[in-house]
Amino acid sequence: MHNDRTYASVAVFAGVLAAGLLLATLAWHIPFMLWDHLDFAPIYAGWQHGNLGQTGFLRIHGGHLHTAAYAILLVTTWLSQGHPWLDCVVSWMLLVGCAAVVFALCRRTLPLCDGGDGWLILLLSFLALYPGHLANLQWGWQVAVFLCLFGSVVAVAALGAERLTWRGNAIALVATLLALLSFATALALLPIALLLIALRTELRLKDRLLFALPWLLSGLVAAYAGRSGIGVLRNFSSTSIAHAAGRVAPVDLGLYVLNYLGAGIAAFAPALAPWLAALALASGAVAWWQVRERRAALPWLGLFLFAVIGAVLTGLARVNEGGAQQAFAPRYVSLSIPFWIGWIGLFALAAARRADMPRNAPISLKWLWPVAALAAINALAMTRDAQRVGRDTRALAQTLCATYPQISENVLAGLMYAGAQAARERLQIVHQLQFPPFDECIAPAADTH
Repeated sequence: MHNDRTYASVAVFAGVLAAGLLLATLAWHIPFMLWDHLDFAPIYAGWQHGNLGQTGFLRIHGGHLHTAAYAILLVTTWLSQGHPWLDCVVSWMLLVGCAAVVFALCRRTLPLCDGGDGWLILLLSFLALYPGHLANLQWGWQVAVFLCLFGSVVAVAALGAERLTWRGNAIALVATLLALLSFATALALLPIALLLIALRTELRLKDRLLFALPWLLSGLVAAYAGRSGIGVLRNFSSTSIAHAAGRVAPVDLGLYVLNYLGAGIAAFAPALAPWLAALALASGAVAWWQVRERRAALPWLGLFLFAVIGAVLTGLARVNEGGAQQAFAPRYVSLSIPFWIGWIGLFALAAARRADMPRNAPISLKWLWPVAALAAINALAMTRDAQRVGRDTRALAQTLCATYPQISENVLAGLMYAGAQAARERLQIVHQLQFPPFDECIAPAADTH
């Protein structure tokens, strides 16, 4: 009865938080195709002209195969006539789906004692619907991130179910495919799946091998794709991951990974973030060891490792481009938050056994209070940043509307990472489609020859 009331209260809290995220997303969403999103303009135009296959729909973009996200963007862009708010709503829906899976995991694996530990579930719900996601929610292009996150959470939950079945394994495989066709970070799911299956000691070795077989085959396909140059692995950052591993200093990579993970709750304190991540990695390993025989720990371990392996993959691809500080990019928060969700889940399970532990055991729920405080401060800082981005991009939309096609090279260069000329070409397509910011322009751009 106490637990039912606790979860009902948490559900109300999560509903309010989700509604607040949606309102903030709509209020501050980036109002036109910007940065990488501009690369979608020729894909949409090709679809309209019947030559989608000749566009980048099936091609690697920035190291990721976004085909599943493109399919969604084609529909939402058509329905909204190029207004990205609908893309953002889809991202929000996917995030709510992720939160629902985390909430279900809480109910199944984290039994509470007379409701006294209900704040743990509140904290997990807060992180699942974290305001730090606004950096991606407000940018319609990041549907790919939330598709990856949703597929990854579903896959881990299916593999970490109380009883692993062929149906659950198939769901995990389909969810992984969806994630991989959205964002390359989902490559982390392949080793995680094999590990979670191997840890199923209640199954016979033969059964574990059979469950692992399709994952092994998937790994071979990914390896072949990498060697042949047609797959995500080779193009994760326009270079081979294998080559990257040979040219990245281990110290730099390690710091990048710690920054990436720590930024999930402490991006506002760059000097503190890596130390927090290091402590969480160590204590998370201890917590896992304490509950390693419990099947309830498997999904939390999977979420924990998903972010860790994703951080390593991202570091291999990015550390030489912007240094370890590049790991504090706000867009990575959505993919680092599973680390802290998994860590809290493992901690909660380990702390539940504290009666059987010595007094000096390193696992204590008191550790979670500083994490909650830091996450709250970080959320406020990232919310403020999202508001600023929304304001600045609306001003930029007005500038483009008023000056097109006589846009300065400096402004064009800031629109796309590919440079001013690429931005000019993409904007021309957007203008021809009469998509924002040109759908309501009153400037005499059409009379300019």
